[in-house]
Amino acid sequence: MKVAIVNGSARENGNSHHAAKFVEETILSKWPDAIVAKINLSELNIHPCMGDAWCRRNDECLQDDDMKWIINLLDDCDFTVFISPVFFRDISSLMKIFTDRCYPMIKGNPGDQKPKISGKKAILIMFQYVKGKGFEEALKHTSWVLENLGFDVKDAFLFKDADDFGSAGEDEKNRQKMAKAIAAMEGRK
Repeated sequence: MKVAIVNGSARENGNSHHAAKFVEETILSKWPDAIVAKINLSELNIHPCMGDAWCRRNDECLQDDDMKWIINLLDDCDFTVFISPVFFRDISSLMKIFTDRCYPMIKGNPGDQKPKISGKKAILIMFQYVKGKGFEEALKHTSWVLENLGFDVKDAFLFKDADDFGSAGEDEKNRQKMAKAIAAMEGRK
């Protein structure tokens, strides 16, 4: 089994970091022979999308950065776990640049586009710092983006009232939800 964990947070000890570490440990405890690729977007060379539609005409992006190998890796994985904090009711800027650059995973023209590879299983985990009303629209929109890229989002979680210290990524209830979603990935097609 091959799994990718895409961490869209720049914080080294925040909720996303703790969640990514827990997800990796859970996968390896369930499938000891699994290959887990951790993709920390803040550590990579990923440029913003230029919107030049080069990838529409040439089946790949013109830019020569880390996105080329990332897209190949995602294509090779059995499932992917996407993790991002919620900023301004949306994914982090790192995750936004990443999803924009996944455009080569789509074929066809805008309005009539389809993913090149569909049905790749995924889990989406997001953390909301702001107390009170949830930002479920961020979760819903990000799931929609991932589905348009060809991912079959099997589970999506928005953990609310996360603090600055990463405790939401360490919270036992949150861990149980993540572990259950990961365990269910084995039998899903």
